[in-house]
Amino acid sequence: VKFVCPHRLSSPFRMADVLDKDGDLVKAITAIMKNKEYVYNQADTLKRWCSERFTTDRWLDENEREWYALDRMCRSRAWATHKDKPFKYPFREATNQMREAEGQWVGDEISTVQFTRGEAPCDVIVQVQIPPEFPADHRVLLFTPEFGSHASFDMESWSFLEPEEKVDLWVVCWQGWTDFDAMVEQVTRRVLSFADGVNTVWFGQGVGALVAYEVLKRIEIGVQTPNVPTALVVADCPAPHDFARVYRPWSLPNWPPVLARGDVTDGRRSRAAADVATMGSYVFRHEGRAGVTVPVTALYHEGDCLASREAVKAWEQLTPAGQFELVGLGEAEGLDDYLQGTRYVVSADPQVLTTLSELLEKYDRWKEDGAFADIGDTNAPLPDTVDSVVVGAGIAGVYQANTLAEAGKSVICLDKYHEIGGVWNFYGNDYSRVNTSEIGYRIVDRPGDGLRPNEDHSPRREIMRDIYTVASQHCKGCIRLNIEVLSVDRRQDGSYDVATRNVRDGTQKTIHTGGVSFQVNRRIGRRREVDWEVSHLFRGDIFYGYGNAMQKVAYWGKSVLVIGAGAFAFENVRTAVEHGARHVTLLGRRDGTTCPKWIDMLAFLRPLNEQLMTHKSGNMISFECWQNCYKDAGLRSPKCWDEGLLKPNNHTISVSDVAFIAGYHGMFKLQVGEIRRFRPDGMGVELIDGSTIDCNMVIKCTGFHLNDDVPKLTGMSKMQPYGLLDINLNYQAEPLLDGGQFGGGGKDKTAVDLDYGDITQEQYFKGLEVLRTLPFFQG
Repeated sequence: VKFVCPHRLSSPFRMADVLDKDGDLVKAITAIMKNKEYVYNQADTLKRWCSERFTTDRWLDENEREWYALDRMCRSRAWATHKDKPFKYPFREATNQMREAEGQWVGDEISTVQFTRGEAPCDVIVQVQIPPEFPADHRVLLFTPEFGSHASFDMESWSFLEPEEKVDLWVVCWQGWTDFDAMVEQVTRRVLSFADGVNTVWFGQGVGALVAYEVLKRIEIGVQTPNVPTALVVADCPAPHDFARVYRPWSLPNWPPVLARGDVTDGRRSRAAADVATMGSYVFRHEGRAGVTVPVTALYHEGDCLASREAVKAWEQLTPAGQFELVGLGEAEGLDDYLQGTRYVVSADPQVLTTLSELLEKYDRWKEDGAFADIGDTNAPLPDTVDSVVVGAGIAGVYQANTLAEAGKSVICLDKYHEIGGVWNFYGNDYSRVNTSEIGYRIVDRPGDGLRPNEDHSPRREIMRDIYTVASQHCKGCIRLNIEVLSVDRRQDGSYDVATRNVRDGTQKTIHTGGVSFQVNRRIGRRREVDWEVSHLFRGDIFYGYGNAMQKVAYWGKSVLVIGAGAFAFENVRTAVEHGARHVTLLGRRDGTTCPKWIDMLAFLRPLNEQLMTHKSGNMISFECWQNCYKDAGLRSPKCWDEGLLKPNNHTISVSDVAFIAGYHGMFKLQVGEIRRFRPDGMGVELIDGSTIDCNMVIKCTGFHLNDDVPKLTGMSKMQPYGLLDINLNYQAEPLLDGGQFGGGGKDKTAVDLDYGDITQEQYFKGLEVLRTLPFFQG
């Protein structure tokens, strides 16, 4: 049934005009309408979040920059097979083809920044130091001085930034324009392609400091990005409100001799003229709102002819109180090498390196952002009666409890473990990421400009922080930990008794409530323990790929075998590659399915029709692009695709760009088979078909037993539609997890039995035909 929400109808409609207002059918249809209204409201919310966060082109910028950063990381490894040939980013071209078929995507109505850059010495953003592991703990953006480029900074000296091998170093080159405003607008777009949660400090030398300031102001005033810098370092640059008056190299007496030097080529004079025009066109436009929101450290050279100590100190006026520091760097240099773009920066001043390294540590964003909010006393006495009991204090349980409390209901949220967070806390690890785009997994909305939303495919630390944030709001003090639910019994009046036991002291208590909601993960119960013959002979390491068992594992140079084909398995593939594994083999009894981030993000960027469906021609283009990713990466495509299924039953589609990039560079392989035993030589495994796999690390992602707690606690083995076990008794588990969702035959082994009462399938479809005749449905 394709539904049109009542508020989208062209004329008023009254249910009583069609149906008997006293009939049960009215109640049923009203409930369906309300549910569909929620669906449409949710779709509208997701579109709003998406448009506030980025345009389609900006998301492509973010994804493309990260794609090539991952590609460079792989090519930096000695064992890469395509060291001189990047894996070309394929999704911008495919997106444009889909736009032609579908019309405007998110943000396409906004005029796109057109690049008007002329001759330039390098790209706008250039990675000049690649950390051995991904993602880096820290990042520094170096904004070039006037007349500069990525070559302005000698990496042999700048690479001494600390912590060693933990800093991702990029140069932002603003040369190539003649108009300052146009340049800053276009540079800002490129800088916004940094959209991860890496702790970042910006450094600008000379005019580069002014460019950094103006880019930051544009971000703070009108943009949401996860990569707002935590500190700004400006060197030898007057404060912006004084810049046009003070910083005028072309008016110095020795300017003509500088231009006339014999080692200055005509090409460099031409580029210098463009930079001078850019500097001369600067107009300060921030009267009344000139300040920035981050700490500022200002560096100066005593006696500098372009930026005096007093002019540099004026940055203090733009800095939050108590967060400004002025640092002297010694005597000024002359202008002999000024047009080379290397003044003060070609060799990193030890004091500059110390300043940047200290700021990375002092203002590390995760010292503050990683702190958990106060959720109240989780060991307080249990109430005798409440409106609602929520069982499970993971992400879903905490969110539902908070929503109920916000609606004015008394609520208690119970969990048998000692901390909240559920699967994210106890099965995820510090490298875990959400298996969908940030827009689709957002539980904390941070509206407004200049704020830091979670990064796309948010890491565990952001999700855990958000769970605690939600738990600290309306349901603060309503969570009880170490409480096991023993049974849920329905009274004759329709209310419920929830019997509990404190797992620490064994005390029992029954809570009377009007409704119970189970928010416990049905798929993830106890992990499956597996082993194979002569595993004791294996010379390497064997782990389960859950929780933080992998946190301190040394992957570098290892050949890793990941056993499994689900989301946890692909996540461990990503972690191993990012942390230096020489090669990773994913071995499953059947193929799993993984997709690049672009495929997952399409659901949020593309236009939808009134039935919230996407364009079929666009679907064909995107699927062909997805198939080509497997082909170009040298990976075997999923067998289920030949059967008309997107993924095997009882599997989740995993999301991973690095799987395809690593496959292209010979670092990742997909294989189907089953292990017979470990090899007697201790250097790998033997499969049932007699083939072998070399490895010196085995990570077991062999799945979980189904969690059967709810049927035992309630005595109910069947579920009504919309997650209802009974009236006011809810179980938030998927009634049909796999095959049927994609039109596949057969029943999923993990499917929940649905109870439609006495209605036959024939009666059900006949009822649908009646509904299609009503004016608020289209068939």
